[in-house]
Amino acid sequence: MDSTASAITAQGLFRLAAYLRHKGQSQIAQRYEQAALVTTQSLLSEPYLSTHSDHQGLLLHSIYHQPNGWDHRPEKDKAAYGESSMWGDYHLMELGVYLQRRISGKSYLSFFA
Repeated sequence: MDSTASAITAQGLFRLAAYLRHKGQSQIAQRYEQAALVTTQSLLSEPYLSTHSDHQGLLLHSIYHQPNGWDHRPEKDKAAYGESSMWGDYHLMELGVYLQRRISGKSYLSFFA
């Protein structure tokens, strides 16, 4: 499982909930928002959030390019895990910025507006 995909999904769920709420579908929006909150809570906790001071990344268990074998895979295990990638860290930070702006009552950033 790629934690980066979870960070992207949480952002999408929050944005979908905002869109649905804007369209008057608050009950459905609340379900999507709850799913986004649960996902975010997991990502901001161990074992997904790196808490070791000697580790340089933020989001653990991020997959960069598994087909080429570029991801950290402990010898004994078949799947890569335990490392960060710049893509995972970027999407976790983007999720954090979205939540920070939302909590402070600001609109979220977009490239088209």
